[in-house]
Amino acid sequence: MTRKTVLAPALVLAIGSLAACSDDDGARKSAPPSGKGPGQGPAASPDRPSGSALPAPKLGLKSQRPPGGEGTRLAWPTLRTTGVPQGTRLRSSGPITVRKRGAIIDGLKVSTEINVEANDVTIRNTQVVGAGQWAIIQRKGVSGLRVENSEVKGDGRAKVQYGIVNHGGMLTVRKVHVHTVSNGVNTDHGLIEESVIRNLKEFPGDHVTGIQSNSGPAPGLSLVIRRNVVLNPVGQTSAVSIYQDFGRAHDVTVDGNMLAGGGYSLYAGRGRFGKTSNIKVVRNVFSRSLFKKGGYYGPVTRFERSGSGNVWRDNIWEGTGKAVQPS
Repeated sequence: MTRKTVLAPALVLAIGSLAACSDDDGARKSAPPSGKGPGQGPAASPDRPSGSALPAPKLGLKSQRPPGGEGTRLAWPTLRTTGVPQGTRLRSSGPITVRKRGAIIDGLKVSTEINVEANDVTIRNTQVVGAGQWAIIQRKGVSGLRVENSEVKGDGRAKVQYGIVNHGGMLTVRKVHVHTVSNGVNTDHGLIEESVIRNLKEFPGDHVTGIQSNSGPAPGLSLVIRRNVVLNPVGQTSAVSIYQDFGRAHDVTVDGNMLAGGGYSLYAGRGRFGKTSNIKVVRNVFSRSLFKKGGYYGPVTRFERSGSGNVWRDNIWEGTGKAVQPS
């Protein structure tokens, strides 16, 4: 397989279309870092056998108005509004390494990985079929990666640990369909919006999470997760996880998402590095479509009401509109 390297700035490739783990309520187990990026470790809870997963529900979601009269109804992304736009012609490519600032990858079907080593790179209208540790990675020391209107997935046979993993600065993920990977998006800062993350797949030793951060954002940055559908059919670990594996959790907004599955659908930040702050969890809808408790154990854990600037407001159950309260 040939590895492609992007050599020209603002180049359009138009040749056609972490987790070192802490003990958290039985749904995560300790493991040392792998040395190849975020750590890995055994993920199955003692009450939920490894490899036991449920089929993902159909995305027949109805918009829903949160309580409190705030704004308009939530409009969920769908498989029609995310991923590669219908009718886009994709051209095949081997692995790509991007080394020039401002490069644009557009209209490709990429095998194995896109390795981003430059600032301000855009990936759009592209399908990435990953294998190994990741499908897309932004490396340490670079920033500004945007992944838009794309599909990121595994083939169901070869392991893909992370759909998109960020070791660098700002990351934007918008209108992306991520599936058939162990972890959808791993980043401590950036913006993830209007995307669908579903059909997550467990391989031996995996933790399975839709969106995951492992410490607080870098200085001057924040993490915003809004208007996504995140469905984890595996009984561990989560749909969205805010962890304290490497540092204190702070400045994260989880707003207007549909969440279901995992051990808990949401890990909300409390951990060993100190009290969380500015963790805002608002207007989210928790679904029982995968497990009767939302997640295998429940909808949410590890939210600190006493943290400075922390907000829990207008989070409800799908269908009934009843309030979801953090444990």
